[in-house]
Formats: sequence, C-alpha cells, structure tokens
Amino acid sequence: MKRGIKKTVAACCVALMLLSGCTKSAGTESADTKDTVSDLTEQEENLSDTDEDTAEDTDSMFTDRDKEVGYDENECTAIQLSDDGSSCDSQSVSIEGQTVTITEEGTYLLSGSLSDGSVVIYTDENVKVRLILNGVSINSSSSAAIYVKSADKVFITLAPDTENVLSNGGTYETVDDNNIDSAIFSKSDLTLNGSGSLKVTAKEGHGVVSKDDLVITGGTYNIEAASQGLSGKDSIRILDGDFTVTAGKDALHTENEDDKEKGVVYIAG
Repeated sequence: MKRGIKKTVAACCVALMLLSGCTKSAGTESADTKDTVSDLTEQEENLSDTDEDTAEDTDSMFTDRDKEVGYDENECTAIQLSDDGSSCDSQSVSIEGQTVTITEEGTYLLSGSLSDGSVVIYTDENVKVRLILNGVSINSSSSAAIYVKSADKVFITLAPDTENVLSNGGTYETVDDNNIDSAIFSKSDLTLNGSGSLKVTAKEGHGVVSKDDLVITGGTYNIEAASQGLSGKDSIRILDGDFTVTAGKDALHTENEDDKEKGVVYIAG
C-alpha cells in the first residue's frame, strides 16, 4: 500500500515540476527539471524492483496449501456436532461425551454446535489435518474449543457464507502436560483461511495460539481476548483477511518463550 502511495507522489512531483516550467518559452526545459524527472524515474524503477522482491518473499512465506480453500464435500469426513450426541461414520474420529478427537490425516467437514465441548486433533507428528468449519459453534468452559495436541500442521478453513463461533468460558483446567490457554490452541503449525467468518472469544487467556507458525491467508475475524489476540511462537504471517481484535494485551504477539527472542510478524501488502 505504501509503495503505491510513493509511486503516486512521485508522479505528482513530476507533474508539478513540469508545470513549474510552463513559464519558460515553448520547447525549453531546465536542466534541474530534467535531473528531477530522471531521479524520480530511477526511484520508480527501484520501487518496481521492491515489488518483485516482495512478491518473492510472499511466495516463500505462504504455501499453496496455505491458500487452498476449495473442497469437495463428498471427499470430506463429515462430523456433526451436537450436545445430544455428536456423530461421525469414520473410525478416525472418536467421540466421548462432548469431546470429539481426530486421530488420522484427512479433511473433516464440521457442522453443528457444542455448548461445552471441544474438538481435539491428536495424530502422528508427520500428519496434516484440515478442518472445514461449516457453521460451527463450540464453547468450552474449561479448555480450548479447538485443541491441536499433535500433528505436523493443521489447516482451518472457514466455509463460504458461514458464521463460526469458538469460545472459552474463562478457565483452563489441566488435561495433559500442555499449558492450554486460548480458545484455539495448537502445538503445531496452524493455518486459518477461507472466505467465511470466525468469532473467537476468550474470557481468560488468548484468542488464537500456535506454538509454531500462525498463518492466515483469508477470512473475516472478530477476536475478543483477555490477553493476546493472535499469538505465534515463531511467526505470525498474514496474507489477507479482515480483522477486528480487542485484546487485553497485544493484538498480534510473537515470542519464543524458550529463549525470549522475538519472532517474526509478516503482513503482506
């Protein structure tokens, strides 16, 4: 955005310099004006080079799968969430009360609601899992609404024209050796994308946490968190999206807690 502004300003400067030369006789142009036009042309060429470099940086920051939003419902594993009893036909999903656990690689299409439950991803560490949120509402009074306990990478896609809600009620009970402290909590790389909307509410703790990289390539987000809004241990990378973040601390926060080194916040465009 700033680069576009610089280019516009440069063009305006050229126009003003040419106008200032109108008092001279027709067909003449001062050496200063020529030098200024030459300098501004060189600046624009440099800005063009910067645009190309930025495009290369963007390609390295976001994979094709980070940006993938299409899916075939017939090829997804459907999970219907319900307080009366969630259901799924696949053996890769186990259901115990209001806790739904995904244990194998695949694409899972979620719909329905849980008033006090959670969806847990617990797979091998070399496995990628994709969740399609298709009008989902999950509240957990004492943990994360979505908890990625183990995986290589998890993608959460917001289905088109859907509103999705994930929330924590204000406390976090210890369920294992991980310090769960957010409405969406991931021990692995996490990507959020799609064209739907997601509201995240954390009355205590953070909104969205990834203990590796947090990547967002699209979607509309309304995040209310007592502490950090969006948190990535190694990096936060944003390609696109609309964001409203109300946070008690940082809206965007990245820090390696092991050695207290700052991570990377990258916002394309």
